[in-house]
Amino acid sequence: MGAGLEKLAALREDPYAPARSWKERTGGKVIGYFCSLAPEEMIHAAGALPVRISGENRVISKSGAHLQSYCCSLARTGLDMALEGELSFLDGTVFVHTCDTMQRLSDIWRLNAGFVFHGDVVLPVRFEGDLARDYEVKELSYFKERLEEYLGDIPDDALAESIKTYNRNRSLLSEIYGLRLENPGVLSSVDALTLAHSSALMEKSEHNTFLEEVLEELKSTGPADGSKVRLFGVGSLMDQWDFLGMLEAVGATMVDDDFCNGRRYFDALTPEDLAPVEAVAARLWERESCPCKHLTKRDRAARLLDRIRRSDARGAFFFLFKFCEPHGFDYPYLKAAFDKAGIPSLLLEIEQGSVSIEQLRTRVEALVETIKI
Repeated sequence: MGAGLEKLAALREDPYAPARSWKERTGGKVIGYFCSLAPEEMIHAAGALPVRISGENRVISKSGAHLQSYCCSLARTGLDMALEGELSFLDGTVFVHTCDTMQRLSDIWRLNAGFVFHGDVVLPVRFEGDLARDYEVKELSYFKERLEEYLGDIPDDALAESIKTYNRNRSLLSEIYGLRLENPGVLSSVDALTLAHSSALMEKSEHNTFLEEVLEELKSTGPADGSKVRLFGVGSLMDQWDFLGMLEAVGATMVDDDFCNGRRYFDALTPEDLAPVEAVAARLWERESCPCKHLTKRDRAARLLDRIRRSDARGAFFFLFKFCEPHGFDYPYLKAAFDKAGIPSLLLEIEQGSVSIEQLRTRVEALVETIKI
């Protein structure tokens, strides 16, 4: 592991260290967000630092007074961190309407978390049709106006520069993931996802420098062990680093994924030949979707199966938060499609703060052994 990757790996234990350091160093504003559909480039262009809130492996203390136990642990632990003052470095938060829990969390957060800025981005549920596209552009334009009221003007040229910076980041991550498809042993599942996940925790230009260093190291690495069973990961957010380490220990590797802090986070580039707001809207419209958005003309199962085939994955695992309704409703349909295509799969449901790696190990080992037979 090179020096750059070591620094990023440290963020698994203290994910918000770069944000706190950046704020102390620059005096700038830090804006948190929960969903990868948040228009980060706009926040960045305003001179603020967008940072993803991904919850934490913890037993909750204060959020139970506001959210029922059948809400997903991402919402409950994230709110707990805010109420405990552990997110005090934030100056505001942005919520994208993705599910009922997050919509309600937005109101609870606004009334109880105590941050100065609060923004809601209510994107269309169905990303199809001219009316939905027009609405999306208008909603993003309105969000930009709200940001400008708090952070100051966001000139088109500043937004265009942020788009270029973010596109560079996405291109580098895509190239690194591409190298792993050819030679999975060159980088472990844990380190690969760390590279993508850390992108949402620090200033993009700084992260680009880290990625460039890592990419050079990987290009100079010869063929690595390719004997591990290739698996494809599906879910919302993957933050269980011990699980990914265990995956490697039992003779498997996550060669590609559909996590929103993994491949889905950097999927697709923002067009640089459109008006900036329209460009941001265009990427959100075209990038790989999650179950929170309805796309009748872009079959999600077919797209995932195509990626599984291109990655030469031998099987798949669904890693879902308990009580996540969008992914829960999505699972039977995907499972049926995978079964029909002859792709063995495994469903794992977890809650942050109560994950038993040993119990998961037994089930993963069974999947790997089945695939090897």
